[in-house]
Amino acid sequence: MHLHLHLPTLDIVAVFTTLVAAGVSLLAWYRHRDAVALRSWAAALVLGSVGALLFSLRGPGTSAALFVAADALTVASYATMWTSMRRFNGDTAPALRMAIAAAAITAAFVLLVTISWQMGAALRAQSLLFSLFVGGLALATAWQTWRGGGNDGLRSRRIAASALAGIAAARLFRVGLLGLDWFDIVEPDTADLVWGYGMYLSTVCVLLVTFGLVLMADERQYTRETAGRPA
Repeated sequence: MHLHLHLPTLDIVAVFTTLVAAGVSLLAWYRHRDAVALRSWAAALVLGSVGALLFSLRGPGTSAALFVAADALTVASYATMWTSMRRFNGDTAPALRMAIAAAAITAAFVLLVTISWQMGAALRAQSLLFSLFVGGLALATAWQTWRGGGNDGLRSRRIAASALAGIAAARLFRVGLLGLDWFDIVEPDTADLVWGYGMYLSTVCVLLVTFGLVLMADERQYTRETAGRPA
């Protein structure tokens, strides 16, 4: 006996979950105006929720353009998360340059997917590219989160870094499932059944990352206030 997680339902859950996380990030930014990463993190989550919403509309007759748009928005979301963490770590690059970097990563994804469609690649090829981009960006953001701890020593970074690593692991696991499906080692229904747990893990990790980022902002403010007090 096993629990079958319904993928379309998980898509809808992901939409509401990311919107709630975006609201929490925005409220935290109102409290910590110096933590501009919280504001851009909220924007990243909104992009991700729109992408998940578009993906939930898929069906037998869904056009390739809708799939590409949904995946592109999600890639843009994780690219924005990466730039957000860089800003939290003290990167002084202008916000416009950060946005251009995220847009360039998204454009590279769209270009590769478009080329694969023109070459007649299957939908699995697009899913493979999508998982590689999201997994890579989540891993890069996890590294940025962990690396920043060497400068500020925030212990709450461990929560966000671990959750981001969990998202990366889930996406790399998805790549493995797609490879097994491609070579007919695993049935498509079995791959979807197993991936349901991966989607659930990713959704939970998004909440944990947001929670960790809010804790990081609180801990940083507390550290600054404590350092300014007389001994």
